[in-house]
Amino acid sequence: MGIELTVAAISAAVALISAIFSSIANRRQSILSAELARQSTKIAREAERHDVMSRFRDPLLWAAFDLQSRLYNIVAQHFLRRCRDSKVAREREYAKTSTLFVFCDYLGWVEILRRRIRFLDLGSREDNRELIRLLSEIARVFNTGHYRDRRYRVWRSEQRAIGEIMIDTRGDADSCLGYVEFCRQLETNPEFIKWTKGLSEDIEAMTGHPRLIALQSSLIDLINFLDPDAERIPADQRSRLAARVDEIP
Repeated sequence: MGIELTVAAISAAVALISAIFSSIANRRQSILSAELARQSTKIAREAERHDVMSRFRDPLLWAAFDLQSRLYNIVAQHFLRRCRDSKVAREREYAKTSTLFVFCDYLGWVEILRRRIRFLDLGSREDNRELIRLLSEIARVFNTGHYRDRRYRVWRSEQRAIGEIMIDTRGDADSCLGYVEFCRQLETNPEFIKWTKGLSEDIEAMTGHPRLIALQSSLIDLINFLDPDAERIPADQRSRLAARVDEIP
């Protein structure tokens, strides 16, 4: 009986130890599985964040770049004046229509971003706040009555309205009208004509304006923020206009 009891005790001890080790192994496996799940979720969220950033940030970046480039050409290269003096009607018309388009395209992407801002995570609250600050500053320059000449002034509600009519409702409402459809709407849609009339008339004046200098500088700030390493837009294409009003043609 003594041997039987000893064997039974040893068997029980072995079983207990096995159970303990098995429990420890299972716990470690559960912890590892949970950690892997967290990592997978983190990676998926990071991929989603980058996808959202590319979906909204990149089009905004290029819209801002196109607008600042045109503003630079209007003020520094006399783009509108040169086209006004052209003997080719097509060149004169293109200057007005394409300039109006880059204004409206930028406002369209800002409106899309405003509607989707909760999805746009730039990686930190500070970056998110800075993006909103930069967009607000550009909106302020459009809106301000600081300049005695009211040309190129677009009130905040008008900025929203122009942005709304620029959204391509035929798709998923996350893109702006292309140039062809923009021109078609400009010719046939009374509501479209109504909201763009004021800005169109200012462009037809074919001159620069101190507001354009401030806008171009603020757009450069936005571009530098969205593309700090110049991965998309080369640094040598980010020249700022001179701040002196008397340099405006």
